[in-house]
Amino acid sequence: MKRLGFTLLWAMLLSAAPMLAQGQYDNTLYIEDTEVLVDSEVTLSVKMKNSVDAEAFAFDLILPYGMEVVTDTVGNPVVSLSEERTTADHTDTFMSAMLDIYQGSAVRVIAASSICSAIPAGDGEVCTVRVRIPADMAEGEYEVQLRKISIADTLARSHDVEQMTTTITVREYLVGDANVDGEVTVDDLVAIAYYVLGHTPDRFSFKAADANRDGLVDVADFITVVHILGEDPTQSQGGFPRMPPIRISWNGIP
Repeated sequence: MKRLGFTLLWAMLLSAAPMLAQGQYDNTLYIEDTEVLVDSEVTLSVKMKNSVDAEAFAFDLILPYGMEVVTDTVGNPVVSLSEERTTADHTDTFMSAMLDIYQGSAVRVIAASSICSAIPAGDGEVCTVRVRIPADMAEGEYEVQLRKISIADTLARSHDVEQMTTTITVREYLVGDANVDGEVTVDDLVAIAYYVLGHTPDRFSFKAADANRDGLVDVADFITVVHILGEDPTQSQGGFPRMPPIRISWNGIP
């Protein structure tokens, strides 16, 4: 029965799909242009712009050849519902599945409320998808597509867009630029510290964080970046970088 309900809901959401130019939409999903490094992982933010209150949304994310959706230990795509505009209690149906395509990597996502809880009209993140950029990917601009976009409103009307595109710019890494923002700062020390403590940041490049190039990311890389920053008077004081305090909790215990 659950499988039949999922199939019927998916069919309703994708029953129509007109093509709209990006500037003409009132109700759609989109991803903003972003920059990434080779040999890194990035969390793509999927945002919804809606003029109607939405009880469900669905889309296919299509990545170019080389990029891939990150999967967990049992092969499920790492896709998460964002609590910026809803919660798991309100949007209580949230599923994702890998798609088989000829080249590249793709994932299908569906989110809905079985208790008639709507996401109010607005603009902001509704879910995230973790994506891997391989070490051998060439620098350049790559097109990423959201296809079969559908938003269902509170009157069970479907608002559909065939395709929205975004550009991911891939560039080579900068040694020490662990948080992939294009420069080496104390923020990279924070990113490395979080990684060593078992909390990988949303934007993190293992290759760039491995500042001493020994194939590991550990406290030795932290010290290597400290020395890099010590050579930059704008980032250091007395030869050492100014480091903000870090607070991390496990199981809610600070």
